[in-house]
Amino acid sequence: MRLALLVYHPAMRNCRAVIHLQNLHSNLASIRTASGGRVRLCLMVKADGYGHGAVGIAQAAVKMGIDCFGVVTAGEALELRAAGITAQVLLLGLAAPRECIDMVKYGISAVVADEDLIRGYAAAAKAAGAVARLHLKIDTGMGTIGCTPERAPVLARLIAGTPGLSLEGICSHFPVADDADTAYTDEQIRRFSRCIGEIRKAGISPGTVHLANSAAHQRFPESWFDMVRLGIAAYGYPGAPERDPPLLLKPVMEVRAPVSFIKRVPAGTALSYGHTFTTGRSTIIATVSAGYADGYRRGLSNRGRVLINGTTYPVVGTICMDKFLADLGPDSDVKQYDEVTLFGPDRSGPDAAELASILHTIPYEITCGINTRVPRTYVD
Repeated sequence: MRLALLVYHPAMRNCRAVIHLQNLHSNLASIRTASGGRVRLCLMVKADGYGHGAVGIAQAAVKMGIDCFGVVTAGEALELRAAGITAQVLLLGLAAPRECIDMVKYGISAVVADEDLIRGYAAAAKAAGAVARLHLKIDTGMGTIGCTPERAPVLARLIAGTPGLSLEGICSHFPVADDADTAYTDEQIRRFSRCIGEIRKAGISPGTVHLANSAAHQRFPESWFDMVRLGIAAYGYPGAPERDPPLLLKPVMEVRAPVSFIKRVPAGTALSYGHTFTTGRSTIIATVSAGYADGYRRGLSNRGRVLINGTTYPVVGTICMDKFLADLGPDSDVKQYDEVTLFGPDRSGPDAAELASILHTIPYEITCGINTRVPRTYVD
């Protein structure tokens, strides 16, 4: 007797992330309005689109007028090309020497910061019979990737003067654009502007000049230059404290899971691992089919809240790998298989910013942390 092989598909899992594309469209429109439509937007889709699904987000964003996508690994760049994304893809991380040839072959724009990698791209361009489109990264104060401002004109001249290479852009990055004290960021902008001036003075066109991230877009219009690299704001969360007037941003991701079991328990019942919660009264407990393996963090145990049928309920007991508990109170009309919103755009319940506040982190980590076993569903 032959046994049929059942192949598991992620869509079979009950916990899922609903990606609201209309909110993405609204956020991009709000950002364009705030910038007067005068700068290009590079939508960051690194880290699987901040957890929203890089390919799904990029395919939708192309239809919304986005013509540049930012990634950090060569694999992320090639994933977009394999999915049919023909728009500009900008690799903001440094490629390994063996990856240069694919970056050139598939028309990926790439960041460089030293002579060795520049020459590696020159060799790759010669081998591929194509042009390597390079963006010179200058370290103006982030301290991670970038040449010194003093070295930048020399490297810009090397790129511009090497056959097979095109100086497509110059960039840098902010570490503290969200701080209340703007002195460091103000100095970074001045330092970067002086460097661009020196490159132009040397007779070299810098190409597309870009510096601002989401926080800087909100607070430092003088940092916009030719293009803004838009990250968390596109996904619905401000990159910095509210501006005046505030950007009208809506969370794009909503994570839902069903109630898989309901039971009434008496007062004095200890629940879940470690018995960190004991009921103080007779109450109804719902088991929800999501846990820390899905990205619903264990640190929310006895601290989080969820939305069910328009009402919020506290998370009680230790969050398990695949499930957690919610206290519905002594009287509830919640039924088995009702849908639970862990976080999302509904103002009646929590969003990723609320979860981040409880966990002393940032919304980026919440959305990026939703596991790949959780299927993404895109809705208009």
